[in-house]
Amino acid sequence: MNGRRGEPPPLQDSLALGDTVRYRGEPWVVIAFCGPQVYLERPGQAAADPLVIVQRALTAAPDFAVVSRPAQRTVVPMRVGELQGLPRALRKEAKRWERHVKDVLHEQAPWIAADTSPEPAFDPALRTLKQRCRAKADQLTALGHTVSAATVERKCAAWRTGGLMGLVDKRSLRGESLTGRVDAKVVDLVWEVLDDEREAGRSPGTLSRLIDDVKRLVSARYAKSGKVPKELRCSQATWYRLLAGLGITAENAHAVAAARSAGSAHTASWYTGRPATLARWPGELVQIDTTGLDVLAMGDDGRVISVELTIAIDVATRSIIGALVVPKRHRRGDGTGRWIAGRATRSFDTVQVLGQALAPLPARPGWGPATLMEGSALPYEELLAADERFAGSAARPVIKPHTVVIDHGSPYISEDFTRACLSLGIRVRKARLRTAIDKAIVERAMRAIKFGFSQYLASYTHHRLDLRGKQVRKQLVWTIAQLQDLFEQWVVLHWQQTPHGGLRSPFHPGVKVSPNAMYAALVAMRGYRRISLTESETRKLLPACYVRVTRKGFQLNNRTYNLDRGGLDAFRGSSGIAWLEGRWEVHCSPNNPEYAWLFDRRADERGENPWVEVPFIHRRLLHDRWTEEAWEEAVRIHQAQGGSTRDEVAITRVLAELQRTMAAGPQPGTRAGAPPDAPAPARAVGPLPAVPSPTPPHAAELPPLDIDSVRPFRSLDRPARDLFDTPEPVRGGTQSLDDFLASLPQIPPPDPQDGSDNTPPPDHPEPLPGDRS
Repeated sequence: MNGRRGEPPPLQDSLALGDTVRYRGEPWVVIAFCGPQVYLERPGQAAADPLVIVQRALTAAPDFAVVSRPAQRTVVPMRVGELQGLPRALRKEAKRWERHVKDVLHEQAPWIAADTSPEPAFDPALRTLKQRCRAKADQLTALGHTVSAATVERKCAAWRTGGLMGLVDKRSLRGESLTGRVDAKVVDLVWEVLDDEREAGRSPGTLSRLIDDVKRLVSARYAKSGKVPKELRCSQATWYRLLAGLGITAENAHAVAAARSAGSAHTASWYTGRPATLARWPGELVQIDTTGLDVLAMGDDGRVISVELTIAIDVATRSIIGALVVPKRHRRGDGTGRWIAGRATRSFDTVQVLGQALAPLPARPGWGPATLMEGSALPYEELLAADERFAGSAARPVIKPHTVVIDHGSPYISEDFTRACLSLGIRVRKARLRTAIDKAIVERAMRAIKFGFSQYLASYTHHRLDLRGKQVRKQLVWTIAQLQDLFEQWVVLHWQQTPHGGLRSPFHPGVKVSPNAMYAALVAMRGYRRISLTESETRKLLPACYVRVTRKGFQLNNRTYNLDRGGLDAFRGSSGIAWLEGRWEVHCSPNNPEYAWLFDRRADERGENPWVEVPFIHRRLLHDRWTEEAWEEAVRIHQAQGGSTRDEVAITRVLAELQRTMAAGPQPGTRAGAPPDAPAPARAVGPLPAVPSPTPPHAAELPPLDIDSVRPFRSLDRPARDLFDTPEPVRGGTQSLDDFLASLPQIPPPDPQDGSDNTPPPDHPEPLPGDRS
């Protein structure tokens, strides 16, 4: 079932209680969920036995569709934390109004039983909403509280949208302004005067001179009218309070104005009181962000580089549901006039983070038992019954984001990220510019990661240059894959299982709980439904490009992809889409570009498999897995040697040699973090002589071993404890014990010509082990 253009298609988790669905040509009503099973009944036949079916089988039916959905019921937000922070008088007044609102909105209150009889004056079956509001206003007026019907109606609407917090007097929630009651025009004039001084190159003066300049500007602006508006006239004390509130002094006036002009968030509007970011159930709100990890690592090209970390954190449970470590490298020159492109977080990396949130994290070899979900606070048995992918998984929950909060970075506003969120049914909400409170939770989580994870790693660089160690680049470094593995272990062992200061138990508000425990409490009330992407849906999330197919295949970043025996001849014509101009849609993973997938829209319309897997024609020259970044490094090395970008075989051989060099580790005389072809610095000292490897001790004293002269030792036919307790012949044999010991080979005496005599004197035999005499 396809939605309209611009709307996310309905997914398997879009079912809700009360929905009317079509299955096998008949309408059914969803009445209950139990793990992976859905209970259905025919409309109007509540007495009949319900139909129990697995949700995946229901949604996979050819004629499945959501026919209708009942109107959304009133959802009362439980903003307990904000309510408890208000004064007692405000809470008491809000609860008093809630009782009156419940009388008026009898049907809409979720906790009022349906069989409760309302008062005649507030019966929804007898009176309209306006009549009930008028009756409540008359009732309150008779009790001594003069209230109009419009006020009662406004309180009812506020309670529907905001719950108990909607009934609180909003005047008490206003944040204190640093400018007081001074008109905003006056504040703008102050900044205008300071900006003019900076542009003219004048030196800053005292605050009294600044106040006089602002007064003259006000008089000049309103000279024609002959009268300055009352709101622009301030006393001398008000002027000084205004400048103090703006943080302006005689010493820093120009610095504060410059910071404001540059877009700093340190303005009066930043301090306005705002409610905290809240979420009621897992996935309702997810924040995603990218920042430097303050750690050096070895990239796929063999260089020591910085890394960036991208995480997605669920607001309701504070769970890190996706994380990815990527290299960070600035654009630089190679000394020959060419520029090497930089590397940082890309749009495909952010899509991978979203994909991690939809699948369990598998426990890898070498991880301890404490990392498994089976022994954690998560409801392992219940989740395993609903989704078999949890078998052997790590202790990290699976949360499908409903709304993702992003900043204005290029990876997040890109077409790939937007298309991926649209296909997954995820809403995207952009944070305001220079407003850190819109993503405060993920920003604080990044700081905790640096303090709890980064600083304990080798090659930790610190976020301040003046505190960075001088020998950081000489320390051992991890690879990108090793850092990813270490961080995922840290998330499972530490972050997900440590009590969080922002989480409280729903049953014991004074008890701090861990993200896993919070998820276990919320998933019991919200439920879990499996979200698994098909192979086709996963490939659509890969970066797409449009290429022309020839008899030699098609090109992707100086690589040729083709099938044997003319397998791509059918795609040498038009793709059937006019705006593509004969090009075909191809998807390829930057983490494994060995294969590319060509998408055939015509086969998709016929219901056939639309994907054609096309390999790289020189892939057999590479024995290890490689990435797009490693290929770009091989191209750079090949160009530095005078080669051409069209010589794919030579580039592939350079990549294979680069992989072998990295597998062998650093060699003597090689600079740390430099590839094999990197030129030595101008004043570099010659390579140090290789240290000879030490020879094994007594190597010259041992004669060469002759395998043919070694006599095999005979097997014993009696227990070892009976060997030396009696001189009787061996049972079942004709050789006595003394004869057996005499038959053993004798150790030849040492050669006196070798100059060493390590045997003890004959008068003092060597003591046996354990003999203390």
